[in-house]
Amino acid sequence: MKNFQLKFIKNRSLIRRLQLLNEFEKNPSATLGDLSEVTKSSTRTIIADIAMIREHFNDAIEIYSSKFGYLFEELDPEGYIKQKQNLVKDEPFFMILESIFFDELQSALDWSLTLNLSEQALLSYLKKMNELLKPFKLRLSTNPVTLIGSEIDIRRFFCLFYYESDINVNTIFPSLDVQDAVIEITNLLHSKKQPASTFSYFSYILYITLERSKKGLQVELSPELKDIFYAYHSLIAPDTLREILYSYFHYHLPEDEIIYLLLCLICRRKINHPSIEEFCRKYNRWPEIQQVTKDFYALNQGNSYDEQKDLHWLESFFTIVKIRDMLSPIMNVNIDDLTQFVKEKFSYEYKRNYAFLAKHKLVKKLYSSSYLDDFCASLTIHMEAIKEENWGSQRTIAVIFEGNEYVCEYAESIVRKYLGRFHTLYYPNASELSPTYLKEKQIDLLVTNYSEYTTEYLLEVECVLLKSFPDATDWNRLLNQINPRILRLVVLDNA
Repeated sequence: MKNFQLKFIKNRSLIRRLQLLNEFEKNPSATLGDLSEVTKSSTRTIIADIAMIREHFNDAIEIYSSKFGYLFEELDPEGYIKQKQNLVKDEPFFMILESIFFDELQSALDWSLTLNLSEQALLSYLKKMNELLKPFKLRLSTNPVTLIGSEIDIRRFFCLFYYESDINVNTIFPSLDVQDAVIEITNLLHSKKQPASTFSYFSYILYITLERSKKGLQVELSPELKDIFYAYHSLIAPDTLREILYSYFHYHLPEDEIIYLLLCLICRRKINHPSIEEFCRKYNRWPEIQQVTKDFYALNQGNSYDEQKDLHWLESFFTIVKIRDMLSPIMNVNIDDLTQFVKEKFSYEYKRNYAFLAKHKLVKKLYSSSYLDDFCASLTIHMEAIKEENWGSQRTIAVIFEGNEYVCEYAESIVRKYLGRFHTLYYPNASELSPTYLKEKQIDLLVTNYSEYTTEYLLEVECVLLKSFPDATDWNRLLNQINPRILRLVVLDNA
């Protein structure tokens, strides 16, 4: 379970058990010291928690004890997921949030009876929850217990909690009618060659919008934002969308709700969609964004084979963040797990990018400063995606394996599958391999499992010598030679 959800759990023992499971999923082999550090608890407590985990999951998992610590194994992955999701079924906040979503509100007194808590204990718990809700500019009232704040901010929180977080027994899923409507709208967008959001995101945004709007809990958009939309909207005509939705739900979404829904979709787009240049031209009404884009790109000097595409992808990012900022600054807030992930995996880039955002005068002019951490995390991982798509040297690689024919065939298939799309591959035989061949084909990397081919007369070309039967260590070494950055995220293991 993501750390974002763990914060809202009341049961401390349950938090520890979920932390242990999170750690085991990342590192199946762990010492007592490792687990104690993760949960900030004593080894005696860890031993008791593991006993409780074994009892709850029964035959779905096995946790083996040894003198070095523990070894975790999933025996029934599907059963394990279901039983893990069921762990939070009695958690107060999860139950309260579900009641708020469906507008089935109760007073604090009624909730204390439902949850078998004293009213004082419940009020103390709700006060703690209010501290966690502050980053979203939300709070819980007590009579009835419901979320207080901007409607857009409330919807953003629902989306983060139910869509971007891990699924559990209390997770709310879009109805079948909503899913059918999304399929029809998406098919219409595809027929017009318009970018469509991911199915689940679209379904959640539509479901949340309908449930809240039908109860009179509606968004209010600024005139400036509506002007931007009506001047440039290009996904689908608002009236067409309204009629499609009416055919499913017999409810006419108000104008602001339609615009809000479409803006959410417009701002959720894949970087490599061919309409990205058109998007920048239509929606970037702030000339300063192009300057911010150029300045940020200059900060990230690298080996790109399509600089203009990079700039469009970055400009679209800064434009989307601006539009979301106009909806509400909270629209750019992430769950903690994303920011933590980026800080850990791209520490240098995050710090450099944060300094850029914090100091740039135009950034201060264009954007709210209240979500700079989230802004920076999103920008950093967006830039890393651009690097993976467009950066790096396309290598010309000679591949020659010797030994058992089936091992050679297997190793060549791996190279062909995972390196062939971006790099140029040649498969010379022993009689062809020579300095002349390497120069003629402009080979800059030789991959082989035969040490004779890495003799002195070939040393002008980089070589990666694999074992006769290549294993994970060999493939990691090859990946590191081609793109060292990937090993920050993907490391193969000799399981």
